[in-house]
Amino acid sequence: MADKLLDYNDALERLGGDEEFLNELLEELLGQVDENLSQIEQALKSQDYENLKSLAHSLKGASANLNVTRMATHFKELEKRGSEHNIAGADDLLQRVKTDRDELAAFLQRN
Repeated sequence: MADKLLDYNDALERLGGDEEFLNELLEELLGQVDENLSQIEQALKSQDYENLKSLAHSLKGASANLNVTRMATHFKELEKRGSEHNIAGADDLLQRVKTDRDELAAFLQRN
């Protein structure tokens, strides 16, 4: 698993150095994660593998596009659990996503 939550400099470079725009996109990602965490929790509880897979896939792409690599890795693993109809370890992954979310929020407050 990726150790670094975010490669801010690489993401910033890809956006032509527009720090304000990058921070807005990261705020939007936080909003998407917040909106979908309860749905992911519900999908895990009800063993709704297709919904888990779909939600995790979408959030994996959004986080990977912004170089939030550790979070993307966790969503990739949740997506895999949905594809394989195997939620073993998914609660731990979800907790890691929540930790990443909090770390990203703290980073944005400082930035």
